[in-house]
Amino acid sequence: MIVHGGAGRVTGAADAAAYLDAVTEALARGVAELEYGARAAVIAAVTFMEECTLLNAGRGAVLAEDGSVRLDAGFMDGATRRFGGVAGVRRTATPVRIAESLAADGEFGRFLIGDAADEAARLAGIAETAPEELVTERSRRRERERVEDSTAPRGDTVGAVALDANGHVVAAVSTGGLAGKRVGRVGDASVVGAGFYADDATGAAVTTGIGEALLRHGTARRCLQFLADGCAIGVAARRALEELGAGESSDFGIGGLIVVDRHGTFAIDHDTPEMTAGWARPNEAAVVRARWR
Repeated sequence: MIVHGGAGRVTGAADAAAYLDAVTEALARGVAELEYGARAAVIAAVTFMEECTLLNAGRGAVLAEDGSVRLDAGFMDGATRRFGGVAGVRRTATPVRIAESLAADGEFGRFLIGDAADEAARLAGIAETAPEELVTERSRRRERERVEDSTAPRGDTVGAVALDANGHVVAAVSTGGLAGKRVGRVGDASVVGAGFYADDATGAAVTTGIGEALLRHGTARRCLQFLADGCAIGVAARRALEELGAGESSDFGIGGLIVVDRHGTFAIDHDTPEMTAGWARPNEAAVVRARWR
């Protein structure tokens, strides 16, 4: 199992330590569920990160231009290749659960935005949260810092991929998107192929970073295409990131990704200063750190 808490730049030792602790706990919760399947594992990990109020997902995520929290999430099951995606969620603190429920809906899955996504949560029996309860004092502080300092971190994403004992892979991702984003903006996290992809024949990948660039290149699926073409998994991840960064300009890099193949080999890579991430197998010590380059 591999989990990440976002790629970019974390300011301050306290924040860095807290991010590491959050990812470590998410990883532990996911691994504890792995015996019940990859699906249960990634949902446990990502749900924790949505609820912990520290990371840019769920309660405590960054604020949009109107001061609200608007959440995106995605989920894909590698056994069926059904997916679920939601964007602009305002009344659910755990949008990854909506995305998971939509993956079972229809021939291929479903992608819903705004009120339709919140209604899907209600129909699935997922707890409703008042929009104002998604906003925390830390969210407000981060927005003030962004307005005052153009170099302040503007957002990130959380995600998880897992391979279970039955050979199934699953990917899940969740985010509050870009701080100060235009209302209605949709990033990569809810879009299959860009922010996430899973196929038992190859593996599962999740991305994080500048959503518009990830959307342009379809980075999650692109990584798995390199893998299917015969690239070693580390090479596949690196090529996907290099392709992502070609022609783009950013002082802090474009993003990162996590990927696991059907044999249990994995890669964690990024072109940003940091990417808080970790991996673990049942009955083995977890490895979590902020830099993987």
